[in-house]
Amino acid sequence: MQKKFLVMLAGLLLVMASLVIIVSCAPAPAAPVKETVVVPQTVVVPQTVVVAAPTSAPQPTAAPAATATPQPQPPAAVLKIVPVAANPADPNVMTATIQIITDTVVGPSPAVVQMGSTGLTNEPVGVPVHVAASPADPKNTGTPQWTLTAPQGSKAAIKNPTGLTTEFTPDVVGAYKVDVVLTNAAFPQGGSSASVTIHAGTFIGLTAGNCVQCHKTQATEWAKTGHAAIFTTNIDSSTGSYSQTCIRCHTTGYFPGVSNGNFADVQAKLNWKFPTVKQMIAGGNWAAAPADIKNMANIQCEDCHGPAKEHVTTGAPVMAASLDNGVCNVCHNGGGHHTIGQQVSYSAHSDASAMAWNYPTGPDNQDCVRCHSGAGYITFIQNPTNMAAWDNSEQTVGCSTCHDPHSVANPHQLRVYGKPVQVPFDNPKDVGLSATCEECHNGRQVPTDALKGNFPHYSSAAEFLNDTGGVTYGQTINDSPHALLVGAAPMPDPSDPSGKTLLFGGDKPGPCVACHMYPTTDSKDPNFLKVGQHSFNLVSPDGKVDYTAPCQSCHGKLTTFNFPAKADYCGTGKVQGVQDTVQCLLGVLWKALEAKGVKKIDSGYPYATLPKDASGNVDPKIANAWYNYRVVYGVMWGSAGPGTQGAAQAIHNFDRAVSLLQLSYKDLTGQDVPNATLIYK
Repeated sequence: MQKKFLVMLAGLLLVMASLVIIVSCAPAPAAPVKETVVVPQTVVVPQTVVVAAPTSAPQPTAAPAATATPQPQPPAAVLKIVPVAANPADPNVMTATIQIITDTVVGPSPAVVQMGSTGLTNEPVGVPVHVAASPADPKNTGTPQWTLTAPQGSKAAIKNPTGLTTEFTPDVVGAYKVDVVLTNAAFPQGGSSASVTIHAGTFIGLTAGNCVQCHKTQATEWAKTGHAAIFTTNIDSSTGSYSQTCIRCHTTGYFPGVSNGNFADVQAKLNWKFPTVKQMIAGGNWAAAPADIKNMANIQCEDCHGPAKEHVTTGAPVMAASLDNGVCNVCHNGGGHHTIGQQVSYSAHSDASAMAWNYPTGPDNQDCVRCHSGAGYITFIQNPTNMAAWDNSEQTVGCSTCHDPHSVANPHQLRVYGKPVQVPFDNPKDVGLSATCEECHNGRQVPTDALKGNFPHYSSAAEFLNDTGGVTYGQTINDSPHALLVGAAPMPDPSDPSGKTLLFGGDKPGPCVACHMYPTTDSKDPNFLKVGQHSFNLVSPDGKVDYTAPCQSCHGKLTTFNFPAKADYCGTGKVQGVQDTVQCLLGVLWKALEAKGVKKIDSGYPYATLPKDASGNVDPKIANAWYNYRVVYGVMWGSAGPGTQGAAQAIHNFDRAVSLLQLSYKDLTGQDVPNATLIYK
């Protein structure tokens, strides 16, 4: 019996020992466990894996993946050709001193002229090409190391081998390849390189090149534009304002002292004298000009597409085209009264870093490129019903997005004029020059889409300026007279007290252009060129100044867009400014929406989640109210800046904005906005 007991005890001890071994293999409650992991190629990498203590009986789980220490990466380079404006303020501007004669009695005098370059991959021989390197990751920088591969016989060299921006001057015809890498202490050999190939060529001229033979449509249309006759006309009709300093932009490839076939080169070889003021008044100068001068006069194809002699004579595929503003800015940002390029630079259309111009493309977003890409807009206008034909290249909205450089079919060479091509409402008004704007500045949806879960896309300015938009609940909506009156007829130029000169060439501006492109006149104003005109801004970039000049002909000496409303439409017990009123009503409606279960989301259309019933349906009252909220709000959740919610629609059509919000609140809650004056009654 005693022996049997001892055997059983020994067995029990053996079992307990095995349990100790098993338990000792279980995760320790707190202490980390170091494990050695063998990776392929028998490289042993020690890693620390921390296993959390179990809250109940241990369950078999996979060990968490080890977190690898981020390894430093070599800096990657981005390379671009830098366009140069023929503007004294451009840091890369190129200059030359020429002798001009305005009066034969006074004699010649020296004058400095500025020249620029387009930034194309097709550039003229003898003209410096500027290139700039930048890191693909702004946090991973380095020193650039440049390499230039030039054609045989060239002595061209990089001017500053370690500068982020540098230049070289092509000296023979052919291809020049520029490479750059970024190096730093961790990666002395640099990271991935960037490169660009630039063709350097010579000019041939429109007539000698016979461009019309292959490019009949473009050449024929170009011949009708102001570019085609600006030199021709001025040398026979000037009253003193035109001089030889003007022709740097009014001739082809103008660059004194460089032998590449440009106008100044031909002028020097022929010793052709620019006419004096008296000769221009007398006329006949164009008729008397040599054929070779005429061949290189005016703003021709080669000014925008680069030199074409090699293309014409050998068929070389070197001609270039770009939607970048740099092509136009060579002249249209030339300083003095040529400031359009500077104005455009202050526009949100030019912010290349903005999400609008970096919106993802692809099958899910192809319908977005019609407005989120300058190239997309052009192809949309050409073929508005075939989404597959729209160009989805990343591109800001620039000069040639809105203006067709080859066509005068519409005033100011706009791609759209009168009625917009495609907007989400019936019977759009004839808004003249503003039709171009309305193509994109609309909500892209109609009120009935609310029940389908589709809601307005940012600005619904086009709708409000056409006295439409929003869920009206069967009510007759009051509309402000603003949309009806503004820009409905040609507008006088404020700089001409006689009233004889009209803005925008006397064309009907429409409401967008009438206000957003109103001229600025005070060059001493710190916001000069930053508001109005081609900046399209009605609030200064710093958000501190409302540019109310367009309003003052009707509203007197208005200094703010937030002028007092006629009554208390929000129920606050006091009359607020029109923009404050709309923002207040948005807040009132939002609280009502939240009470119904609507929750804000910071990103991702439609920027809020709407509660659904068991069948997955949204209450129509909620959907309609949210639709109107979006119609009035504008860019979502204040991303356009504090205090901007509904600010634009308060100006575009105050009565409609207030009516839609008040009606939505009533439909959603069953009662009117408490203590508010109702605008829709």
